Amino acid sequence: MSQTRTLTQKSTRSPFSWTRMRSNFGSGAGLPPWWVEVIIIGTGYLLYQGVQIFVTGSEASAVSRADWIWQVQSYLHLNPEVAINHWVAGNDLLLYSTGYFYGILHFAVTPFVLIWVRFWHRSHYAMLRNTLVGTSLVALIMYWVIPLAPPRLSMGNIVDTLRVENILSAADPTGPASMANQYAAMPSLHVAWAVWVALAVYVCLRPRPWRWLAWTYPAATTFVVIGTGNHFIADALAGGLLVWLCWFVASRVHSTLRRPQLVLEHSYTQVS
Repeated sequence: MSQTRTLTQKSTRSPFSWTRMRSNFGSGAGLPPWWVEVIIIGTGYLLYQGVQIFVTGSEASAVSRADWIWQVQSYLHLNPEVAINHWVAGNDLLLYSTGYFYGILHFAVTPFVLIWVRFWHRSHYAMLRNTLVGTSLVALIMYWVIPLAPPRLSMGNIVDTLRVENILSAADPTGPASMANQYAAMPSLHVAWAVWVALAVYVCLRPRPWRWLAWTYPAATTFVVIGTGNHFIADALAGGLLVWLCWFVASRVHSTLRRPQLVLEHSYTQVS
């Protein structure tokens, strides 16, 4: 028994061992140091910004894809973009609140919830983190491969509400918006990250009955991205679907990596 314990301790002592890495990135049993997480997330954010700045795509092809999506939505009678956008543009309260919601909460709420899960709900962290990373990575690939123009750049009857009132310097030629990839609309990462936030809160607050209120956040985000003219409803649906697919894959990987550890623990229990 002592020999089995010694071998187990030696196999998990090295920070670069497969057992330790599997524990860190495949389950909630252990987590890497906080600075490793910062490096990983920081690298991902730099990659995101690089794609946003340097990958612009063809304007003609991006607008053509947007026209096709609008035609499909119209055929399915799933086309509330114009009505919602004009409602927002004609109401000062909605115009400014959706503008600041769009420009600030997307980059504030997601990292806050990620940190909350990391320190207060560690058993759920690895799978939720992997879901967020996978979602963002697939979205970046899609922006690179399939550029798509948002409604405000592809439809003449859509008002660019952020630029009209220069919210968060959206109309400034040298402002933050000038560095963004204007054809990164499919899927909506705003909606995807909001769905991830709701998923994280819903999972971590089980079994509290009011945890379903978390889903009002992605619903509000969907209204905002459509109201500001930044996304079609198809972009929002694609963002939500992408999160669920990445969650499904992460859960399967989590189970696969966790299974040998459970077998080992069961065998050790029987020997002891």
